[in-house]
Amino acid sequence: MRAFLILAALPATMFLSSCAGGRIFRPSPLKIASSFESAGNPDEAIRVLKNASVEAGIKPADKREILMALAELYAGQKDNLSAIQTLREAAQLGAGDPFIGLRLGELLLQEGLTGDALAEFVALEAMGVRTPSLFFGMGQVYHRTGRFLKASSYLGQYLKIYPDDKKALMMLYESYEALGKYPEARNALSGCAALMTKEDFAVKMAMNWMRDGNPDEAVEELEKIRGEYPGADFYLGLAYYQKGRLDDALKIFSRSASSPEDEASFFSALVLFELGRKDDARTIFRKLSAKGKYARYCDIFLQ
Repeated sequence: MRAFLILAALPATMFLSSCAGGRIFRPSPLKIASSFESAGNPDEAIRVLKNASVEAGIKPADKREILMALAELYAGQKDNLSAIQTLREAAQLGAGDPFIGLRLGELLLQEGLTGDALAEFVALEAMGVRTPSLFFGMGQVYHRTGRFLKASSYLGQYLKIYPDDKKALMMLYESYEALGKYPEARNALSGCAALMTKEDFAVKMAMNWMRDGNPDEAVEELEKIRGEYPGADFYLGLAYYQKGRLDDALKIFSRSASSPEDEASFFSALVLFELGRKDDARTIFRKLSAKGKYARYCDIFLQ
C-alpha cells in the first residue's frame, strides 16, 4: 500500500517516462532549439540541433527536418555558407524535396554563386517544379548574368502571380531596357515608382523616352521636376540636344550647376562644334582629354 501511494504522488509524466527509459516524453530537439532561439540564444539553439543531427539511430526523415531547421538558424546568423552546406547534407537524405532546392538556390544567389544557384533551379525545373519562387530565382540569375531575354521571361511569369513585387518589376524594367523593348520597360518602371525618388523616376523615364527616339516626351517628363531638382537639368539638356534645339541645350550644359560636370562639359563641346564654334569646342575637348575624361572621343575632334 505504501509503495502505491509513493507512485501515486509522482507526476504522471515522470512515472511514464521512467517506465519507458526516459525518452517517450522528452521534448523534441526542435522545440528545445526553438525555446533557445526565442530567448535570444541562437548559438545554443544551433548546438542543440547539431548534436541532435548526429545522434545514433536517428531516422533520415527526422534528421532532414533537423538539418533544415539548423540551416535556417545559420541563415538567421548571416552564415549562409554553413546554411548551404547543411541544406546540401539534408538534400542527400531525401531526393526530390523542392523546398530544399529552392532555399539552396536563394542562399547561393545571396552569396553571389550564380552558377551553383542556376544549377539548383534548372534541376528543379527539370523535375516539373513551377512555383513563383522558381520563376523569381531563375529571373534573378539570368538578370545578374546579363541574359536579359531569359530574365524577362521568368520575371514576367513571376509577376503574373505577384504583380506588385517592386524588386521584380525593377529587374524586369532593366531587362527590357537592355533588350531595347522601351514601351515594355516603361510599363515595368511605372510599377516600381514607389521604390524611387521623384527625381530618379523622372530621369529614368526621360532617358527611356530618349532611347525610344521621343525627346518630346522626355522634355515633358523633366519639366515636371525642373524647379524642384536642378540636377535633372543635365538630362533636359540631352533631350533638347536630341530634339535639335542646340542653343537651348548649350544654355543648360553651360550652367555651372549642371551635373554631372564633366558630362555637361563634353556635351557643351559637342554642341559648340555643331554650331560651328569649333575653336571653343576644341578648348573644352583638350581640357577633358588632359583629365583623362572621354579622351578617346575628345581626340576625334582634336585631330
